[in-house]
Amino acid sequence: MNLPKFDHNKGSKGVNLVEKKVMDELGWIFREQPTQDYGIDGHIEVVDDEYVTGRLIAVQIKAGNSYLNEESNSGYVFRGKIEHYHYWSNHSLPVLLILCDLEKEICYWEKISEDNVQFTSDSNWKVVIPSIQVITRAAVSTLKEIAENTTEYGRRLNQLVLARRWMDELREGNKVIIESDEWINKTSGRGSIFVKIIDSRTEEEKTVLEWPMVSFPFQSYEDVFPNLFPWAHITVDEAFYEEYDEAEFLSENAVWDKEAGDYIVFGEYQEWNSNRPKIRPYTTHSGEVASYRLCLELNQLGNSFLTLDNYLRSGLQNISDDNTKNIDPTRWF
Repeated sequence: MNLPKFDHNKGSKGVNLVEKKVMDELGWIFREQPTQDYGIDGHIEVVDDEYVTGRLIAVQIKAGNSYLNEESNSGYVFRGKIEHYHYWSNHSLPVLLILCDLEKEICYWEKISEDNVQFTSDSNWKVVIPSIQVITRAAVSTLKEIAENTTEYGRRLNQLVLARRWMDELREGNKVIIESDEWINKTSGRGSIFVKIIDSRTEEEKTVLEWPMVSFPFQSYEDVFPNLFPWAHITVDEAFYEEYDEAEFLSENAVWDKEAGDYIVFGEYQEWNSNRPKIRPYTTHSGEVASYRLCLELNQLGNSFLTLDNYLRSGLQNISDDNTKNIDPTRWF
């Protein structure tokens, strides 16, 4: 089966327009994919009553008048190569093809499936993108149905596939950081989560995921993080927490001696700190908002997924001897 070649000329204006429509019209989350993922430009995640759901739709975006030139009675005709159809139709997520009219700021869409695609030759196909199917509030229920067509197994697998880019960053020696605020006195579990990559050479910090508003009702974020990042071992950012931890230790275990001009300390800081939870906020603002800065490291699941994913992508040649020498194939049957 042939796969599409990587197109370096991805329409950033189209991606920006789709992101704007998804956020403003649907109230959902849009995440642009890194350029390595040449077959998909981004993912849409359904938000239901302010709750992130983990239900995803993959999107391929085509922007500009050249994609709107050929019209039918019901919409716009898109013609593609067979390798693109194979890639999208075999994707683990439902795939939307979105045509963007940049001048009118309209995004037309259609789900790619064998039911609406017509093959014009052995190497080409076409699909009609209905002119009535645009990304507006009216499309919420239809798009939600498309996103929900996933099993629990599929959702867990997709969660790992989407996190692959962050796992690769860790393998390359960079840091992956979670910054989060939790409204601790709200039963709605309202808060925010941001994922950042810190380059190990330049120390440059880049935000790669933004959830400015999330809700996890009746759950502590200390329990939420392991479910959101099951492939990672999660700890506090020790260097960042140090100043806050020392101040908290002194407030709980020391008194100020005016005459000596110093603290009288009761107990050992290292022992006190070693008994604290591995996932905890570094401060709580006015007793209302708990703030976290956490480090992710690959756990056994993350390392195992990378090994499996490398095999599925490239075969045995992309798996090191260290990963395979202890495998007993007879245990698979």
